[in-house]
Amino acid sequence: MTKSFALEAEQLGKAYRVYPRPLRRIGEWLSGGRYKGHHEFWALRGIDLALKPGASLGLCGANGAGKSTLLKVLSGTTAPSAGRYRVNGRVASLLELGAGFHLDFTGRANIVLNGVMMGFSRRELEKKTPEIIEFAELGAYIDEPVRTYSSGMGLRLGFAIAATVDPDVLIIDEVFAVGDMYFQKKCVDRIYQFKKRNKTIVFCSHSLYDVRQFCDQALWLERGEPRAIGDSVYVTNEYASYQRHHITAVEEAVRSQHPPVPESQRGRPADMPSILDARIYRLGTDEECYEVKSGDSLEIRVWWRNPRPALTPIQIGIVFMRGDMTLCGGQATHFQDVRLTGTSGCLVLKAPELGLLAGQFLIPAILFDDAGVHRYQEFMMPQNLHVRSHTREVGLFRLDLAFEQRELAPPAARAPVPAAPGP
Repeated sequence: MTKSFALEAEQLGKAYRVYPRPLRRIGEWLSGGRYKGHHEFWALRGIDLALKPGASLGLCGANGAGKSTLLKVLSGTTAPSAGRYRVNGRVASLLELGAGFHLDFTGRANIVLNGVMMGFSRRELEKKTPEIIEFAELGAYIDEPVRTYSSGMGLRLGFAIAATVDPDVLIIDEVFAVGDMYFQKKCVDRIYQFKKRNKTIVFCSHSLYDVRQFCDQALWLERGEPRAIGDSVYVTNEYASYQRHHITAVEEAVRSQHPPVPESQRGRPADMPSILDARIYRLGTDEECYEVKSGDSLEIRVWWRNPRPALTPIQIGIVFMRGDMTLCGGQATHFQDVRLTGTSGCLVLKAPELGLLAGQFLIPAILFDDAGVHRYQEFMMPQNLHVRSHTREVGLFRLDLAFEQRELAPPAARAPVPAAPGP
């Protein structure tokens, strides 16, 4: 490890001892370690980092992925079980609301307590205390016990201390979850000031938008291990494609209700209309594909059969659903006045320059009656559609939006609406 990096880590890991029963902990202690009554749970394993001064790293991952554990290790709150790390310079961290506060001390006393823990002298703290109090905007409450503070007030004081002591490395864990919009704006402005002054930032958030905007790099953790590290836009978009951890369970549940098995095994009457198969292809080719990028061109082919078209005319719809079953959009033949004639055929839905952004999507083909109301059948594609995106766009779809500036006078003020006459 060298001093050319502000923060380094080599094969960093953290394990916790898990005891099935309290008596096993006692037995292990009494045996002097000869009896092992626990098993190890690795909350973090195999983390390698090398951040230069001025770098900003965002952490993303599901709950329990190890993000907060990594921040606690880097901030010195907990010791690693494996590997090593080094932080060159002064570190300030804001991990949990009120962490490091003595609840019976006043806010002013906690400023001194936290400052001393960060390595500041009392003289330095006396100079910085007015600035901290001004940033926190607690007024007379600064001299009240912290136990009387609301969570938002605790956040104000904690962030004010961490941001005002001017650290070389700032470690932040979900600080924007609490607090009014005005204070959140102050926090954002202060973090941007740190970036401009070439400070190093490690930032954890479930908001992928915040990670993209604040950070140059990102680390995606899954079950305590690194899944991807690199450019923040690339990593967050990769994570967005997989973040719905229950997608497999949802898919299996849907497929169990509507299994794409041969019709002979479905028990459907022979004279009933049915969807025989449905697949996704690249537009104009026979290349079947289920992993694409935003903007790729696709077509969905649905093979259908209708033994009695005169008696039971049919319609077919195709929809895109996110993993949490949010309906993102779709199209149907009766929306476009397309008639399915004959006893069988293949319906093709073309999707040139697909506008979906990163994520996994379920795509059922739905067989309707002629009115488009009664559902005869739902047929799931063989696989989910996995869409990747490498831009900073947010949302579900890429919209055709563009800004322009014009020299236009503001509109005239609206006339006040007269009050309704009384009874």
